[in-house]
Amino acid sequence: MVLRLEPGNPNQLGATLGEGGVNFALFSAHGVRVELVLFSSDGQHEIARADLPARKGDIWHGFAPKLGAGTVYGYRVHGPYRPDQGHLFNPHKLLLDPYAKALAGAFRWGPEHFGYFYEGHDPNGMPDNRDNAATCLKGVVVDAAAMTPLPRPSARPWRETLVYELHAKGFTMQLPGLSDQERGTFAGLGSQAALDYLCALGITTIELLPVHQFMHDRFLVDQGLKNFWGYNTLNYFVPHGDYASGDPIAEMRAFVQNAHARNLDVWMDVVYNHTCEGNRHGPTLSFRGIDNASYYRLNPQDQSRYADISGCGATLNAGHPQVRDLIVESLAHWVQCYGLDGFRFDIAPSLGIDEAGRFSREAPFFEAVRQDSRLKDVKLIAEAWDAAGGYYVGDFPPDWADWNGKARDSIRQFWRGDQDMARDFAKALAGSPDLFRNKGKPVEASVNFVACHDGFPLLDLTRYAHKHNHANGENNRDGGDHDFSSNYGVEGETADREIEELRERQARNMLASIFLSFGTPMLLAGDEMGRTQGGNNNAYAQDNAISWLDWRLPSSRLGAQRLAFTKQLIALRKEMFVGFPEGHPNGPGEREPTIAWWSVWGNLMTHKDWMDHKTQCFAAVYEPRGWLILFNASLEDAAFILPPTGTGVWRMALTTADPIRPTQDQVAAGGQTIQLPARTLIVFSRDTSRTIGKTGHGF
Repeated sequence: MVLRLEPGNPNQLGATLGEGGVNFALFSAHGVRVELVLFSSDGQHEIARADLPARKGDIWHGFAPKLGAGTVYGYRVHGPYRPDQGHLFNPHKLLLDPYAKALAGAFRWGPEHFGYFYEGHDPNGMPDNRDNAATCLKGVVVDAAAMTPLPRPSARPWRETLVYELHAKGFTMQLPGLSDQERGTFAGLGSQAALDYLCALGITTIELLPVHQFMHDRFLVDQGLKNFWGYNTLNYFVPHGDYASGDPIAEMRAFVQNAHARNLDVWMDVVYNHTCEGNRHGPTLSFRGIDNASYYRLNPQDQSRYADISGCGATLNAGHPQVRDLIVESLAHWVQCYGLDGFRFDIAPSLGIDEAGRFSREAPFFEAVRQDSRLKDVKLIAEAWDAAGGYYVGDFPPDWADWNGKARDSIRQFWRGDQDMARDFAKALAGSPDLFRNKGKPVEASVNFVACHDGFPLLDLTRYAHKHNHANGENNRDGGDHDFSSNYGVEGETADREIEELRERQARNMLASIFLSFGTPMLLAGDEMGRTQGGNNNAYAQDNAISWLDWRLPSSRLGAQRLAFTKQLIALRKEMFVGFPEGHPNGPGEREPTIAWWSVWGNLMTHKDWMDHKTQCFAAVYEPRGWLILFNASLEDAAFILPPTGTGVWRMALTTADPIRPTQDQVAAGGQTIQLPARTLIVFSRDTSRTIGKTGHGF
């Protein structure tokens, strides 16, 4: 095939189908020549190539008459191979267009994917001249008709948002009611079986672990493992092909549409801090070969190395205008073409760090997102830490929310029985005013969770005092060492009924603390039924039963109790907070809610009470609706004098001591002394329809 290119248009990056052909445009500031290469529809055979004939600024472009949708293509970019200057051009490597909207071909690991002579393992040595076209993924020109914008529902208020973090494959692999073809796919996630379960649970928002097209790390593949979580992105516009039985674009779009039809929002975890190309020993698949010195942050003292704050070898350079535009265009693409309602940004500080390593909420990236009308009303959530030691929870722009890891740790430590945790636990319940209210952010900006994909799931927080990550192939060195977990006497599973009951109660205590706190609660998929990872706190490489949800659990005695309790808790959360006054508790506004803190003695908590490192038992009264929550993290039962009701009585709404105990007839008067069991949380509501004497009944 003879490929003759006209100059075309530099204004729209990627491969754009137009009248009479396809326009190709690629950014490369330091390249000196760009070849467009076309392939057969299966991506296996090269059929033509030609240089992009025009360059405007740093954009190389050309128009190919008569080409249409389905055209398979890649690039070869020529330029200097000077690692000492940050340049790693190698035209022997076929490169994936960063703006590709669909993919073809199949990837297979081999030394041909490395831009340097891989056997020598020296990135500063000679470039490698082996061609990788036969074993890499290529871009596909997409018909705009297949990507028409999807309607999105009106933005859900933050106050009504209840998040459920799940893995598309892990959630559906063993879900009853699915065909074999649907298991592990977007189609399975959008099925009636999946959506019926999520709606019955009561959550409002599905937060997907990464579904951008990602790669499995070579060192994992060599061990027979996979990158299950997907934090290893190759392309930021295409849904991961392995999550589809057919067309991943159509299946992903259908899933979101089905979720919206059931009044469920869909968020996605996005990884704009690093790519699958990794450190300087990694492969050359796309960005590195197109313009390494622009796409990645280089070490100013040694430009053959990277300035890495992602912890994954290299950090994407969001400070570069073209890289920033790529990220914004990716976000807008997923909002418009897939209908997404929000994004959780992995290692989000990388997006706001300047060349000197300073973080700012006024960074150009945040301003670009703020100014883009396509991203209006989209929820934006930051993971606030980076691998360089930075932790910026509450420091992101006012319209961003943050995963609140400090609240997570405080809740775990308080219920574990650690001393001197009462103040931090109370702050977590109040929505961490020191991190959010004092920085001008709404209370809903605190996304509260006790477990997420990274670390122990909820049940394992009560089963394991230490990580057990041997299956990951790194001699148990990987994963964190500060989960603030406890095994309560026995490491792992036990037949001891007393230990088992204590573990179940502690799990309920931690979960209840999340859903009863101010802020936005998030539940990890499977925690509602007691999923375990067998002590693995870094199951990123476990694409197997360690990570998949075990759907037999809801049918077991304990699993059914856990699920029923979680549903009760979610329903109670909605009753407590929907319609509650806006704002931070105890904030400056007259109409804002308040929290009054009460001691076990029936008095308001004093400074001395808070400073007492042994304080482990106290209460909170949420006004103006009148909710009373008692907390006892100590090892002993407490004789608790209830706060006054003003009028009426305190009616029990929930207790973690006995999840199947009927509560509706359990009432007590203000000033009455009740026995609050050790390691227990109890919720009361104020009932003004009746009164009883201080002796009460039912306790």
